Amino acid sequence: MAQIDLSRISVREGNELIRKYGEAGENVEVLNPDARHHIGVGLTAPITVKVRGSAGYFCAGLTDGARFEIDNNVGWGLGDNIYKGTVVVGGNAGAIAGVAIRGAEIIVKGNMGSRSGQVMKAGTLLCCGNANFMAGYMMYGGRIIILGDSGERVGEDMSAGDIYVAGKVQSLGSDAQLIDLPGEELDDILAFLDKHKIPFNGTFQKVANAGTKLRYGTAEPQMRSLPFFSFSGKSDYWNSKVQEDIHIKSQIGRYRIRGYGGARPLPHMTDLAFRKPIRPDLADAEIAKKVNLYTEIGGIHGAQPLKLSMPVMVAPMSYGALSASTKRAIGLASTLSGIAENTGEGGMSDAQRNAAKQLIFQCLGGRLGWNIHDMKRADGLEIYISQGAKPGLGGQLMAKKVTPQLAKIRGIPSGIDLRSPSRHPDILGADDLVIKVEEFREATGYKLPVSVKLGAGRVRDDIKIATKDGFDFVELDGMQGSTGAGAAEVLEYVGIPTLAAIIEAIEALEEIHARDKIQLVLMGGLRDGIDAVKAMCLGADAVAFGTATIVAGGCIACMQCHIGQCVTGIATQDPEHEKRYKPDIESRNIHRFFESVRWQMAAITNALGYDDVRKLSRDDLVALTPEAAAITGLPYEPEHRDETDAIAIKAS
Repeated sequence: MAQIDLSRISVREGNELIRKYGEAGENVEVLNPDARHHIGVGLTAPITVKVRGSAGYFCAGLTDGARFEIDNNVGWGLGDNIYKGTVVVGGNAGAIAGVAIRGAEIIVKGNMGSRSGQVMKAGTLLCCGNANFMAGYMMYGGRIIILGDSGERVGEDMSAGDIYVAGKVQSLGSDAQLIDLPGEELDDILAFLDKHKIPFNGTFQKVANAGTKLRYGTAEPQMRSLPFFSFSGKSDYWNSKVQEDIHIKSQIGRYRIRGYGGARPLPHMTDLAFRKPIRPDLADAEIAKKVNLYTEIGGIHGAQPLKLSMPVMVAPMSYGALSASTKRAIGLASTLSGIAENTGEGGMSDAQRNAAKQLIFQCLGGRLGWNIHDMKRADGLEIYISQGAKPGLGGQLMAKKVTPQLAKIRGIPSGIDLRSPSRHPDILGADDLVIKVEEFREATGYKLPVSVKLGAGRVRDDIKIATKDGFDFVELDGMQGSTGAGAAEVLEYVGIPTLAAIIEAIEALEEIHARDKIQLVLMGGLRDGIDAVKAMCLGADAVAFGTATIVAGGCIACMQCHIGQCVTGIATQDPEHEKRYKPDIESRNIHRFFESVRWQMAAITNALGYDDVRKLSRDDLVALTPEAAAITGLPYEPEHRDETDAIAIKAS
């Protein structure tokens, strides 16, 4: 057995050795762990790791197949997102032990902290002592066995899985209930305890989902034919949009859930103009070669950066919100255009990975589809905090789109109205977030850039936290961003506009003298290369297109995203609808759109007198409205409006 002494080397060096010994099939003994964080993360070899002492956060996290034996206590997040394997803790475990596990066996011989087993998908979490409050919070599957008392609100908002309590059930959580314990399940538990040599003489109470909150009381109705471009409404007070809101609420008796973005007019890039009269050279087909558009994103802290042919990316959109065919088309288009695609929250499929040359893997609070193997084959990692369409909230996916195939990838029950957590189980503040970032880096050998997606809300504070926590870049999403499903009131009234978001972000970085310590990718209702150039002028390092990408790929904005009745086969999981979508054809359409963005960016940059997009600045812009002037601090010069309209027509 190889020995690793953490009093002599760093955890990073220790983890590299653990993985090296794992590849050679040699077991490992870790000496002097001293409650260090991240011990063993990223291990995917079936070896035994013995930790002689106590371990800190995320011990054995993001692993598959190994056996960990920890002599004493462990901190937060024991076995975070572990697939197969076994973890045995001789003492107590901190909060969220067994968070998001996907099949492992975790044995805690002492007590365990709050929210243990949160969002777990499969496997067994055994606590030989007492559990703290909200064990099994939002669990999707698997089982939790507690030999002591349960703690308060056990099974809070669980969707599936089973919880067995030998001691006192202090209180049941929302949508949890006590049910009879079948004899065969008791026999199976006793066999499990005997397997791990845990003495026990007694019986259990069983806690399971009560089934009252798995679906909304009234299903979302299919909207009447009212495309978003009409849905956005007119200036008259009782317009079609208002009438549609009243009609749907009269049918469902609650707040509305719908797709796309906010329909209210808000200050945006259209309210800005270029200060200098510009005349893009329409005859110069080689203009893109005369302007340096090549951009690297994510290499500030030493990771392998994303290498973009232009400062453009695809905004995160999940398989689930979008069909598999659409995700494949977008991936193919990103490769043709030399830019990066993003998985969104739904996990990574082989089709996505094969289609996209550069692919960012996104992680939400529900850990849907998240696993160490896909992390290692990604080109970048992203922690989702929120998005512009629903800042501070998790995702939603209506039952009709949660098919058995999709449920398997995400690790959840099929056919439920999925409401993913509004926050990460292991991130309650900036200090937790920095530890999570380091876990990702440790698990992937510090090779991949780690980004954060932020919905524009408290931008000034959030950007400072993201910078100090060491992210490589931020994807900043203004409230004009869209979603596959979200509460209409949030879409319309929560968050701040994209224009205000980039201004606050730049000002925040300047306040802490950190503009060169993080990169900003702006998204949220950006439509073309003209918007992209304006974003670069305001300080963005790159931009990302979401809605524009799917419109280029055939979306007609029929407003059926949330219920999966998309007639074009884009925002659906219905095979009959999806078969209408032709990914090979639509990928070329999306690619041509991106090439038009490239031409626009190059032509306008050149017309402004520059040979590199990084030379663009605020001095190239003026505001056309008093609101835009107040938000940006740019001079108010409305006389540029006619000229701007002409540029837009020519550049398109």
